[in-house]
Amino acid sequence: MRILLVGFGFLGRELAKALRNKMSLLIRIDSDFRVVGAADSKGYIYSEDGLNIERLSGITKLSEHEDYKSGREAVELINRDLCDVIVEATPTNIKNGEPGLTHIRLALSRGIHVVTPNKGPLVLAFRELMSLAEKNNCDLLYEGAVAGAIPIFSLARECLQGDKIIRLSGILNGTTNYILSRMFFEEIGFEIALKEAQEKGIAERDPSYDVDGIDTACKIVILANALMGRDAKINDVERSGIRGITQEAMSLAKKSNYAIKLIGVVDKRLEVSPKLVPINHPLCVHGTLNAIHLETDLAGEITLVGYGAGKETVSAILNDLITVLRNRSGKSPKKS
Repeated sequence: MRILLVGFGFLGRELAKALRNKMSLLIRIDSDFRVVGAADSKGYIYSEDGLNIERLSGITKLSEHEDYKSGREAVELINRDLCDVIVEATPTNIKNGEPGLTHIRLALSRGIHVVTPNKGPLVLAFRELMSLAEKNNCDLLYEGAVAGAIPIFSLARECLQGDKIIRLSGILNGTTNYILSRMFFEEIGFEIALKEAQEKGIAERDPSYDVDGIDTACKIVILANALMGRDAKINDVERSGIRGITQEAMSLAKKSNYAIKLIGVVDKRLEVSPKLVPINHPLCVHGTLNAIHLETDLAGEITLVGYGAGKETVSAILNDLITVLRNRSGKSPKKS
């Protein structure tokens, strides 16, 4: 299969390195596997015979590549049916989903499979995109869009096929979990913990997307729609962030053997808010870890813990890509 990487930021670059390292595995699944193109916001590189993956994985910007075509767009490659799968890894935009939404819509409408960690299009148009994928016999997989390396959608799709998920809750944002963990263990205030997170590169200069619960709300919408058959929108989520959490409140919680965590919940209603979590509860993880707690009718309670952002997300993207290859080739991957 011919693969097109759309977006060559941090995740795109890390994925290129992973594809280089896992190429023998991928070729065993699909002997015709090749990365034919890579695009960023200002241009692309393309080769029908496949790009040199060593060369691609060794650059930090696509414009460094000698075959880079400036002023060209990924939609050109998608429109000309020059790929079989796109990995859409452009920056998340929850206002209008662009440019990812256009890329995904166009690919699916042309029968091209899509793997994406991009939350924006899924938050805004989940049902539309899934219907488009089904109509055109395409795979649309998005494991990397929620909780990074935690295989929540794969678990539900493959291992809980007979289960009904009754309730879901989770810590879905590593930045807020880091801040609250520092407040819990070091007994420092919110502003100091936030500044520390920014200095370490864990929090953005404008941290509102994380600390006000917007990121978690986006993930709750995707989880509700994908795992529980909802048709939720971002405005359906009752949301409050962590700016109001004081050191005094955290200390009182700690004395009672609780921690305060920003929790997203899918139940009868969708909610994101700080909650008291018993320190011995499996959901009570610290640092930048994420955790998702499922309550099902047959399996009972299941908790998954892992890293929700960063290079670990590449594991989820690669797994989705392997799933597409396996679905279309009929082969199961065997590790060396």
